[in-house]
Amino acid sequence: MLADVLSALVRALSFIALFQAAGVVVFLAIFGRYLEQASDSIRRLGYAAAMAGIVLVAVHLSLEAARMSGTLSGVLDASLQALVLDSSLSIAAILRMVGLAAIAAALIRRGTVGRMQLQLGMAGTLLTIAGFLFVGHTVVDPDRSLLAALLSLHLAAVTFWFGALIPLILVTREERAPTATLIADRFSRIASWWVPGILIAGVIMTTMLVNRWAVFAQSYGTLLLAKVAMFLLLMVLAALNKWRYAPFLARPSAAIAFQRSVAVEYVLICIVLAMTAILTTFFSPDS
Repeated sequence: MLADVLSALVRALSFIALFQAAGVVVFLAIFGRYLEQASDSIRRLGYAAAMAGIVLVAVHLSLEAARMSGTLSGVLDASLQALVLDSSLSIAAILRMVGLAAIAAALIRRGTVGRMQLQLGMAGTLLTIAGFLFVGHTVVDPDRSLLAALLSLHLAAVTFWFGALIPLILVTREERAPTATLIADRFSRIASWWVPGILIAGVIMTTMLVNRWAVFAQSYGTLLLAKVAMFLLLMVLAALNKWRYAPFLARPSAAIAFQRSVAVEYVLICIVLAMTAILTTFFSPDS
């Protein structure tokens, strides 16, 4: 049980790190040309998240042997580790680690992130997201191809949204008010189209994976409903940011309120990612 709990914790932290790292690359690719002061802070954030993600993904993979044995000592069992390395789990982990390494390489140099660095970072982002397509409940479903497409859309939207939140806070702190307002406005415009895709793709995947209403009376279904409720709360905060705070960032009070609201969004998404880690570690649609 301890191995399972530790595995879920490390998995949740790895999700936070890898989505943050990949999201920084996406943020810089879209908004980097507008940045004057905050570029280096955002770059350092992405680099640190990528390096942390590599370590966390590697640790999580090693803990799979412990889960198989039922005790933490399983980490030292060479035969169990060999089984793990011969599974799809290792493919997913390798893709994520290679992707994160590419992101770290793209963001390691100080100064403005250039075009070639962004291309390397975007390639790393695609590899990081691709790692999710080799594990989980969608892999064994008969409609795997459609589920993979929906999951990719879902993860791309999460990467864009979650990965932009801390950079947005940094922008409002370090950039001039007109620049911060421009970036916040353009982010909101893009998010208005992409973020609902998280819910739409998630609902479609749920209907495909869950074939009986009784599941929602069980732990798996309860966590799914909790994720939906959390998402709806996040949408309220996002709307508040777009209409009430972002247009008035020139006012110190609005900028502070915007930063606090975005910080709350970040924490809530971290909770959702932790719930996802618990869901995929302990439960399944058939449980």
